[in-house]
Amino acid sequence: MPLLNKLEGWSYRLFGRMAPAFLKNVFEFKDYLQRAGIKIYPETYVSLMFFVALLTMPISIAAIILIYFFRFLPLIFLVPLPLFVMIGFILIPMSRAGERAATLEREMPFAATYISVMASGGISPYTSFKRLAEVELLPATRKEAREIIKDVEIFGVDPLTAIEKAAKNHPLDMFRDFLGGYASTVIIGGDITHFLETKAEEIFRARAVRVKMAAERLGTLLESFIIIMVLMSLCFYILFSVEAIYS
Repeated sequence: MPLLNKLEGWSYRLFGRMAPAFLKNVFEFKDYLQRAGIKIYPETYVSLMFFVALLTMPISIAAIILIYFFRFLPLIFLVPLPLFVMIGFILIPMSRAGERAATLEREMPFAATYISVMASGGISPYTSFKRLAEVELLPATRKEAREIIKDVEIFGVDPLTAIEKAAKNHPLDMFRDFLGGYASTVIIGGDITHFLETKAEEIFRARAVRVKMAAERLGTLLESFIIIMVLMSLCFYILFSVEAIYS
């Protein structure tokens, strides 16, 4: 996107010197950006945050002037707009990382099973990822697989290192354990097939437990809703009965 690239360039020229100090003393964006899958340098991201906050300063100044002269108090929410922008920039990577983990978590049992079954037939996980990169039914897994393939085929990283990198920078625990454990098993010369099968079973069990917990919470909410509706019906019945008696 040319406009975004221009904004990044302008922001880095203006605030590039301030960004390292912010990253060092206030908030470290690097890990959050990597886990969110946002392809931007932390210094550039911080510079862009300051630049967008600067662009909103006239709105805050105008709001202060209008409040002072016209006493229009609802505009008080626009006064800290630059601060809201900075908070938004801080929260975006966290939100993206959570969304990335949640979408992959739903697909992880099936992807892990596929990789373990292929491994039992002598096919390496990297080859399985290359095949998963073409599967449209698992979009989150497809995206992660393409990142691994890109590191190998474009940047020249060996498959094991690419898998380790994908595990290290991902926000989903079970994905990190699955790929990181596979890499460790290869390094120490362990039984890869047994490890993958065991981890796939663990992932399925963990997913089943979470689904069961969600169903229990939903059941509790439904029971609470039914109780509230019954109580409200009784209250209205008593209210109308009393009103009919005195009318």
